[in-house]
Amino acid sequence: MLEVRDVKKTYKTKRFGRSVPVRAVKGLSMNIEKGRCLGLVGESGCGKSTLGRMISGMERPDTGSVLLDGLDIYNKPSREIRALRREIQIVFQDSMASVDPRMNADAIISEPLINFYGLKGQCLDDRVSELLDMVCLPDGDKTKYPFQFSGGQLQRVCIARALASEPSFIVLDEPLSSLDVSVQAQILNLLSDVKKATDVSYLLISHDLEAVYYLSDSICVMYAGMVMESIEDIGDFYKLKHPYSLKLLSLRGKCGADSTDIENVSDSEDRIKGCPYYSRCPKHSEQCKNALPSLEKIEEGHYIRCYNY
Repeated sequence: MLEVRDVKKTYKTKRFGRSVPVRAVKGLSMNIEKGRCLGLVGESGCGKSTLGRMISGMERPDTGSVLLDGLDIYNKPSREIRALRREIQIVFQDSMASVDPRMNADAIISEPLINFYGLKGQCLDDRVSELLDMVCLPDGDKTKYPFQFSGGQLQRVCIARALASEPSFIVLDEPLSSLDVSVQAQILNLLSDVKKATDVSYLLISHDLEAVYYLSDSICVMYAGMVMESIEDIGDFYKLKHPYSLKLLSLRGKCGADSTDIENVSDSEDRIKGCPYYSRCPKHSEQCKNALPSLEKIEEGHYIRCYNY
């Protein structure tokens, strides 16, 4: 249903008065089928959120294409692009920063209903009530403002807003990271129920492998702007073989693993001609340093970018 073809994205940043390119995504491709969830994992700075923003239409890729049901969302007249954007929504990591604090829940959820469908009056009110019920919030919460909700409740409001346009695809950009563990489980169950009820497809961007394993049907491991390993059946989760994937698995459940045991992708790794994971890989060879491995199929539904797995 959604196809990403060889997308690239480079930003410019200033260092010591000079313009320096930062390659966030480097020729990445993936496919997501209808009604399925792809889990995208990797450390901070590897390009996950940039990819999510390109898929959702918020960032235009430098090269490559994003296709929804075969239609390129960046290569159509503005009227058609607007219709396609109704089909792709996003739930952000920081629920408080993704809403207008001056708008109550009713106004937040109503906005896409007015913009895309022109609903008003009783029809609009009834649809907002349906969406609140879908995310397990009482009708009385319509009049509440963002500061009156807990983190989990406000994330439910954001999910209701994403569902308002009846999308076929939702990007979930770290939707659990700012929530307590008990609330994370509730949101995961909610997302799972919504997926079953609406047949919507998800891209779940996360550091949390437990959450990815629970919700996703397949998994991609991303590092330095490219896919290092992918498995089409989440049932083969423990068959991950890439040294970086194994590193992520070894940190499951460790508090603060993102900030202590795993470092952000560095500029020096970005400049290496070969595998970007070379300097941190316990299995590296001279070949790894001099030539970038391609993403190869090693068994049915399992692809890996590594010479020494």
